[in-house]
Amino acid sequence: MTTMNCRPALVFALAFTPVAAAAQSVEVGVSATASYAHDYRECCPPLTWAAFGSGRWRLHVDYLRHYREEEGITSYPIDDVDGREANVEQALLRFVSRHEAAMLLSWRALARPSYSLNILFGGVYLQYKTSAWCDATEGPVVRIPTPANYPPDYPVFRQELTPQERARCSDAWISTQNEFAWQAGAELDVPLGQRFFFRVGARTVGVGIAFTSWRRAEAGIGVKF
Repeated sequence: MTTMNCRPALVFALAFTPVAAAAQSVEVGVSATASYAHDYRECCPPLTWAAFGSGRWRLHVDYLRHYREEEGITSYPIDDVDGREANVEQALLRFVSRHEAAMLLSWRALARPSYSLNILFGGVYLQYKTSAWCDATEGPVVRIPTPANYPPDYPVFRQELTPQERARCSDAWISTQNEFAWQAGAELDVPLGQRFFFRVGARTVGVGIAFTSWRRAEAGIGVKF
């Protein structure tokens, strides 16, 4: 992880260290987040979280980082392959990075021996970065299996990205979006013994007074101290 990518998490941790020290109790845990409603590819990045305080109102903080590769294919035509026109498949690659750091108030709306329900509301910092699409240009062009009577423009050759091209692409960030938004959610905790508990929840975000549809679901394990 680069220094820039660490900065939101570092600022987050330093900001709330005094709060954690003064709290009467602490809960920490990790959850897997299911797909975002607007992007099915953003499945299951880990969410780390902590809650401070022993009353019905507590301070909740969490951090999510998701990094993924997106692959694609483009092509360009060539002539005189077996006496026919054909294509060379050319590999494409780009990287997408997402950071989310949230500070929320957690209200324990229901507290039962077998479960508890928490309502969350507060703010979240969002950062979304994308790299340029990288085209394979340095690697060898390799012939791939083709049918005996392939049609025009059929891909006959393929060119893959080299490790050096992949490394250069991972640093070629061309778009960075930063924003602060409101966030709300609900969490259901089920005890697993004296200290551990299972948690499921859902979150939504919004700008101004308008909220979007639910963005993601969460499921994970927490522990009380």
